[in-house]
Amino acid sequence: MDKNLEFDTYLFISSNKIIISINNKKSFETIYKKEKLFSNTNNNLPFEKFDEFLNDNIFLIEKELKNFIKKINLIVKSEIFFPLQISLKQNNYDKMISQQNLNYLLNEAKNQCKKSMQEKKIIHMIIDNYLIDNKNFTHLPEQIKCHSFSLDISFICLKLNVVEKFEQILKKYQISLNQILDAKYIESFFNEEDKDVFNMGNKIINGFNSNEVKIISKKIHKSGLFERFFNLFS
Repeated sequence: MDKNLEFDTYLFISSNKIIISINNKKSFETIYKKEKLFSNTNNNLPFEKFDEFLNDNIFLIEKELKNFIKKINLIVKSEIFFPLQISLKQNNYDKMISQQNLNYLLNEAKNQCKKSMQEKKIIHMIIDNYLIDNKNFTHLPEQIKCHSFSLDISFICLKLNVVEKFEQILKKYQISLNQILDAKYIESFFNEEDKDVFNMGNKIINGFNSNEVKIISKKIHKSGLFERFFNLFS
């Protein structure tokens, strides 16, 4: 089989539905899509159904694609996500707001989240508001000096044991978990023209929300310290 370079794989899971979508990496056109519906007497995530779905379909999909599925982006629709809001302030002494100062606050917020949300993984980290010398901004103004500024930051977290359960199931099929996305967060960006959860999930991963902070593993980070402002090391 060829190297896994031409497509991205997304998998949506809720309490009563699983959908797999294989999309062209460049155009994001759908190459393959399959859906499974089932009854569920509660709102728990159906890990057993998830395993069965992969067992029934992964080999057939790989055979049709003539390619291995090596990693999956998982979109989860569930009430199991944990929200947290944190606000942090820093004096700036009438200087220009620098990347260093901004990233210091972002790292401090991330560390506070980890202390408050123990045994949980940060799924999304979003800057909701910039308060700069008592003026609110939804996005950071360019080249701005101030006496002080603060950030209002929202976190969406998930229990580590849930993440590990998904990883364990995927590992049985030699697939790694690339990223988890909160379906409700994705749906908050829907408009009348675009209500495709996979298309919007792909946009979110590729920086659609300029106020979302990407947390990058040191082990896989190969470029400059901050090639984009909203990249933090885990």
